[in-house]
Amino acid sequence: MLSIDRPHLIRTLCAILCAAATLLTTLATAQEGENTSLSADTLEYYLVQAFQAATAKDRIALNHIGIEVQAAEEGFLVTASLEGYPAHQAGIERGDRIVRVNGDRFHPIFSFNTEDSASREFIPATSTYLLEFDRQGEVSSVEINPVFENLYDSYRSATLTSVQEFSVGNKTIGYIRFWGLSRSTSDLFTLERTMRKFRDSDGMIIDLRNSYGFLSSRHLDMFVRNGRGNFEVSGASNHHVEIAQNFPPSSTRTFTRPIVVLVNSETRGGAELFALGLAKPGRITTLGESTPGKIGSYSLDGNTLKYSPADQTLIDGQRFESTGVIPDDLIPFPFAQSRRSDPQFETTVDILLGRI
Repeated sequence: MLSIDRPHLIRTLCAILCAAATLLTTLATAQEGENTSLSADTLEYYLVQAFQAATAKDRIALNHIGIEVQAAEEGFLVTASLEGYPAHQAGIERGDRIVRVNGDRFHPIFSFNTEDSASREFIPATSTYLLEFDRQGEVSSVEINPVFENLYDSYRSATLTSVQEFSVGNKTIGYIRFWGLSRSTSDLFTLERTMRKFRDSDGMIIDLRNSYGFLSSRHLDMFVRNGRGNFEVSGASNHHVEIAQNFPPSSTRTFTRPIVVLVNSETRGGAELFALGLAKPGRITTLGESTPGKIGSYSLDGNTLKYSPADQTLIDGQRFESTGVIPDDLIPFPFAQSRRSDPQFETTVDILLGRI
């Protein structure tokens, strides 16, 4: 009778599936750059799905460690680490390359998730995982416990966790990283309360790198007086933006001191439009890398989210799709760059100190 080593067989199958997933993710990334689709083996799929879900119960929860990644030659390159989430708490940083989990090849979805055979939903993980990552050629390992949560909630939580004030000399600078912009009324109230923490700040950094979501006119009210009055969306409707054409005076206190906005190639959707709206008055500087100009819509087709470019949507009379925001100061910072410092953030602080 033939004896089957089941654990070895499972590990072998997992390795094969992870290798196939890496190839699929690479292809999906290439497709995404061509404005086509997202497959269900990418974190971006679950991010978009959660933000576009009609109700809270429709958002797909999954086990994750709070990262954004790109498929690399070996493993996955971390392009962002969400404040307060397991990867961030474990010291995983942008530029690290995650290679293995529990001795098997790492995949951001398959390494932590299995489906319930009846409901076809992911099952909350209860195990601690040993994660190995490469930083500047040196491989380290750390134990990590994923969270089971939809990415809409995760990005909102990380936004609030990012809030801080720090002193440089005799000046105080406020900082907030908008991981996800939401139209939710409760989120807007929370953000308005959060902004009160910056009332004594001499300047502010708004970090929109790797940000996603939807733009409401009330977001702009917090930073630009009547900014939405000069922000026009025309042509085909766009679900990433909700700018009132007729609006009463806002009761929201506007932050009127110097602001620098950080953007990069992973700033997409409403976050791009937010950066554009912030830059319009001329007192706010944008810095970093050009955004992709990706404000179109997604539709679900099986296990794929198909992307339709917003070719007919005009922002202030100009096509925005595939054009995006070109920052005032172009400061390249490749995701694979091995340096531990952040040249974009450092330049932001220098600019603010010169204005406050």
